[in-house]
Amino acid sequence: MKFYIKRDKTVGDSLFVVFNEQGRENYYVTGSKNTTYISDLNGRILVKIHRLPLPALKAYSISCGNNNIKFFINTSSTAPSCYFFGNSWLIRGDTIANSFDIIDADNSLVASHRRNFTGNNGYELNIMRDNNELFCIATSICVDIEAKVDNPTLQTV
Repeated sequence: MKFYIKRDKTVGDSLFVVFNEQGRENYYVTGSKNTTYISDLNGRILVKIHRLPLPALKAYSISCGNNNIKFFINTSSTAPSCYFFGNSWLIRGDTIANSFDIIDADNSLVASHRRNFTGNNGYELNIMRDNNELFCIATSICVDIEAKVDNPTLQTV
């Protein structure tokens, strides 16, 4: 299933909107950089993402129902690396450029995340297995939060 993630710059605590292949909104991402929620169209919270205060890593705790995984981004080395605890996934690619794949321990593709330059100016997330949908979206949101939310940018006046 293919999703499109677009930054939501409206007033309030909205961060991203997740669209499906037909262009309809599927999920809303709200909160802040430290606590983020993924909710459905009815406002029911499906996923909670908490940023963990670790000095050397960017760490996230992702909770969906009774399941919980930890996602770590190590940016201290020359090439950033990502780690999961709670499942057997790996990240292959470049998270800084927002072009990466989530693969399982058996090298099967779980999801792919790419910049989308056609039409919606966001990110494209292609999920291979529907049972991993919310965790894949949450992982992509964590990477996108590090790239987009609350980071100062230079603006010409």
